[in-house]
Amino acid sequence: MTAVLEERDYADIHLKRSIRTVARRKREWLDNITINQPLIKKDLSLLWLDKNYPEVISVAAGPSLDTDLPELKQLRDGREVVCVDASLRYLVDNGIKPDYVISSDASEKILEMFRPVDLTALKNTKLILNVVAHPELARLWPGEVFWFVMANQFYDLDHKEMIQTMHSMTARIGTKLVPGGNVSSISLGFALSVRNAEKVYLFGHDFCWKEDMYCGGHLKHLAEERMANESRAGTMFDMLNARGEKVMTNLSLKEFANWHNEVIACARNRVVNCTSSTILNS
Repeated sequence: MTAVLEERDYADIHLKRSIRTVARRKREWLDNITINQPLIKKDLSLLWLDKNYPEVISVAAGPSLDTDLPELKQLRDGREVVCVDASLRYLVDNGIKPDYVISSDASEKILEMFRPVDLTALKNTKLILNVVAHPELARLWPGEVFWFVMANQFYDLDHKEMIQTMHSMTARIGTKLVPGGNVSSISLGFALSVRNAEKVYLFGHDFCWKEDMYCGGHLKHLAEERMANESRAGTMFDMLNARGEKVMTNLSLKEFANWHNEVIACARNRVVNCTSSTILNS
């Protein structure tokens, strides 16, 4: 009974964090959409497949990506690669140009993930961008940008409207992706829904770490900040990964992993987890 109560407590903390984030940033999101609106020419409906479904490699930014890179390169041939913003630099530095890059956060910190990358080499890579994204990001991108609205169930008492509806009306698009709390969930959802992938191979979907939090030791300052915040909140844990190895995780990552587990179970045999160190069930 104690363990169940603890899990419920953690889920409650996670929900309260989400509500605080929405309350704090909802004005910023609408402001960004208003600035982005003249640039919103294409949405995800243009990438929807009704036939000839591909196999897709979904690349998150977990530290095991550094170990699993050779297998990813072997699988790359003939398959689409969709990566999250935090793994883009690592892939490009290692000779992989993804077909799609997903970015969903409005934070200016996200720009730090793109600025060190030689973007001129990515003219054929499509950017899948949340309408709330920092306005500079779409201007930086050399190739096509396809926009989406993040689906959510938050109601804005000030505007007396669902926030996802407000975002759609301001952006003037209706295409939505359902998030699981982080950008890797958007990547998986994009692969399974918009691209209707026959098979999705997951790399970098750790939701845990042993030493470095991000692939190749990138984004150390961001990792240190997140670890410090979770430590102060008492929501960082020791646990075992799927191989029985001791790893660290935190409340946010555990909740994101729970969402992925549910989606993978619903997708049945369409998802193959190639992540060597992970807290996912599969």
